[in-house]
Amino acid sequence: MAFKLGSSKGLQASGGNIKSKFKFKSGEEAVPGTPVFRKKLDENILAEANMDGSIYVSKDLQPDDPMLKQAIAHEMQHITAMKIGNETYDDNAVYYEGEVWPRGDGYITDPNTGKKYREGDKSLPWEANKI
Repeated sequence: MAFKLGSSKGLQASGGNIKSKFKFKSGEEAVPGTPVFRKKLDENILAEANMDGSIYVSKDLQPDDPMLKQAIAHEMQHITAMKIGNETYDDNAVYYEGEVWPRGDGYITDPNTGKKYREGDKSLPWEANKI
């Protein structure tokens, strides 16, 4: 069964033009198609990308804080990488480009060297090229 585009929901014909009913107010942080939720996060965590495709941002970030946009852009890179299969994670490991990086107690272990990194460390390969 295909999705059908009705005239009463989603998009409407208006004077011959297609007009979206979905609006994003200027000044609001919104990523079309990606739910973004404000919540209390652990200390020093600005945002988190989730396996369900949503993003959590720290309640401590003010709406006009430039770090908010940067954090959302960074997490969107993770969301995209998860959707295309380059990276994923569960409670026990991060799976990055075919390698399994064990994780626990806030640390991730390099499978090649055994070195431990704090989660979110910019030295981790999936963090290195992110905004």
